[in-house]
Amino acid sequence: MSSRRPPAPKPHPVIGNTYQFAKSPFDFVTRAKEEHGDVVSIDLFGRGTLNVATHPEHIREVLVDDSEAYAKTRDFSRAFGDGLLAIDDTRWSEHNRMLQPMFRGDRIREHTDTIRERVERRIDGWAVGDAVEIESQMNGLALEILFAVVLGRDLGVGEDEHLREAANRLGYWFEPISWTLPEWLPTPARRKFRDARTTLREEGQRLIAERREEGVEGDDLLSTLLRASEGDAPVELTDEQIYDQMVTMIFAGHETTATAMTFAWYLLATHPAARRRLHEELDEVLGDEPPTAEDLADLEFLEDLLSETMRLYPPVHTIPRRTRVDVDLGDYRIPAGEEVHLSVLQVHRDDRFYDDPMAFHPERWAEDSDAGEDRDEFAYVPFGAGRRSCLGRALALTEAKVVLATICQRYELEATKRAVELGGRITSRPKEGIEMRVTERD
Repeated sequence: MSSRRPPAPKPHPVIGNTYQFAKSPFDFVTRAKEEHGDVVSIDLFGRGTLNVATHPEHIREVLVDDSEAYAKTRDFSRAFGDGLLAIDDTRWSEHNRMLQPMFRGDRIREHTDTIRERVERRIDGWAVGDAVEIESQMNGLALEILFAVVLGRDLGVGEDEHLREAANRLGYWFEPISWTLPEWLPTPARRKFRDARTTLREEGQRLIAERREEGVEGDDLLSTLLRASEGDAPVELTDEQIYDQMVTMIFAGHETTATAMTFAWYLLATHPAARRRLHEELDEVLGDEPPTAEDLADLEFLEDLLSETMRLYPPVHTIPRRTRVDVDLGDYRIPAGEEVHLSVLQVHRDDRFYDDPMAFHPERWAEDSDAGEDRDEFAYVPFGAGRRSCLGRALALTEAKVVLATICQRYELEATKRAVELGGRITSRPKEGIEMRVTERD
């Protein structure tokens, strides 16, 4: 085992690297990587040592080859309790096996019409010339789709604003400035997070009571979980665990997809050639008909466009883990109990694995392209890797394709500003939102 610790950026007295990291975590990690290499050790006042890894081989080691040496971090338990994102080992396997059938690709594609109807209902309220805040629109739409497809409940446009606000505030636990401080210290971000958990718990209690009264014979997530609570499943759940699974699915099932769609609209608005090519594909494959489940596989450029969007702006920019035992990571030793963060953003934007990495080139993902022939398979991991890769991958891709295709058939979205600064909590997001103008389809 190596005895070398990872190199570290120069710290400030007492607070270490806390201020630099909290002010701009993405820029700070980029500079640290350029100066010190693919593994760096960051000293954070409220969290101790944070090790950031920025190479595909590290992703392979942590998530696949040596995954048993790593556990989820405490933050996941804080945010998601006993939800699928937080639990480890045997319990995770049991819960994942119970939930996985609901998220199979063929099962999700059966909901294509439901997804499209939610899109059409939302954009029926748009008009040419309207200015829309696209991140807010996509967040609202993704939440409505999630409730319809996964929870079996209709969430009307503009209804239940308290619930929408709570779902969007779950990520506040990971707000950079707050996250770097000791957990016992109250902050505005943590207060918003706790208020959100309370709201969602109350909503969960109401949904559970309603569904039990209606009967739990349905094939949606909530019915499946309630049957498990009654012993009609290999895993028996308490009501507390049902709340946690619901909170997990509400957060992971809508915010990440909304992020991908938000940045896809921004990239389409700022890259006219890509927008024209997408319109040509939609005209050729769909004509004037709405997209169906059978059409989705033929929308090849749309899939390439989404892949390139998630490369440049991965919805989950960092995958955090905590070492169970002393480990070797690359050429360095990481002691037991320290956090290791796999920087998906740094890997996706590395010129060792992508030509012209900061440019938007959907064509690099085309089947006839040789751009990725020699690329490490772990250089593209928007859904994670290994056995704990994202359960909702099929839902996210199906939803994004249907949303973009349906809206593009009717409208174009024009960017009102050309530059967007990347911000983020647990997910990547525009720092100041993205306003767009609705225009006629050319």
